Amino acid sequence: MAAIPPLFCPIPSGLHPDHEAVGKSTELWLETMGFASDAERRRRLLAIGAHEFVCRIAKDAEGTTGLELVSQWLCSMLTLDDEWDTGRLSRDPSRVLTIAATLLAVINSAHSHPHETDLYVGAVRDVFERARAWAPALSVKRWADSQLESFMGAATIVAYRSERRPMTLAEYLTIGPLDRGSRSCIEIIEVCERTAIPQSQLDSPRVHALTEAAKFLVLVSADVYSFRREDDHGALESNIVDALQRHLGCGQEQALQEAAALHDRTMCLFLRLSDRTGRRAGAELRRYIQQLSNLVSGNLEWGFTSARYTERTPGTLPAAVRAERPADGRLTPPPYPEIAWWWDQLW
Repeated sequence: MAAIPPLFCPIPSGLHPDHEAVGKSTELWLETMGFASDAERRRRLLAIGAHEFVCRIAKDAEGTTGLELVSQWLCSMLTLDDEWDTGRLSRDPSRVLTIAATLLAVINSAHSHPHETDLYVGAVRDVFERARAWAPALSVKRWADSQLESFMGAATIVAYRSERRPMTLAEYLTIGPLDRGSRSCIEIIEVCERTAIPQSQLDSPRVHALTEAAKFLVLVSADVYSFRREDDHGALESNIVDALQRHLGCGQEQALQEAAALHDRTMCLFLRLSDRTGRRAGAELRRYIQQLSNLVSGNLEWGFTSARYTERTPGTLPAAVRAERPADGRLTPPPYPEIAWWWDQLW
């Protein structure tokens, strides 16, 4: 099997000091909500290490309230994602869309579907009710809206799988970030840390490019560190390695190396854009840039150490596999128009 390449990221990753307490709270919530009634599902949920992910990307949160509710939500949604990727719903896009519509209704209104007893409905109802009592209304609204993108991406992948149609690289670059919930990863940091950057600043072309680059780094690193798992399960429809392999007409080994090189090239862009954007930024924008940096580095650290992908013993925290230098450090755009415009914002 092709070796998983190291990825370049010089941004250090920290861990919230209360991560163990968040983990215990998450475990208790899973039992209370009914997710731990099945022993095998309980084992898989705890192996995810969702609290570690949240406590890395939102390591600057005050207290544990936001970290706990997001860790709990993440456990439930990753379990649902497994059902959509390789489980009973993996080839049924109409059913996925029906479930997604119900979940969105409950996310946007806790009073919706009051008699629904589904575990996932109960999970999102509980989490978003508490989120609204904790975080700024704008950050919760953005988080809720981001779920539409995530569910749309997941349903699209299931539709591709049901038709046995591989995704082109251009399609992947459009749909992949939706399926991986890249936008949601940004929104949950703001919920955890109780911040909400003004929309006018997010709409700046340079900040927009910086945000998209961060989302792409989350996407590609997730694809690289989950490659073996998805290959074993025959679920590579939304993996950049598979898309590059067909686009370039090469083997898995070269496609993995190409994915790592594109990740590193985007990382160099992200670092340069962060520096240039931050020079004249106010406090809110500087905080947002730091949140994106924590996301990029924390996601990488978690991905290379989570038992969801590595079979490590839960509770141990080995260092992630990072490259000392980029496989591709060019600051020129790659030949993919879907993302090439980000590099225009350097000048």
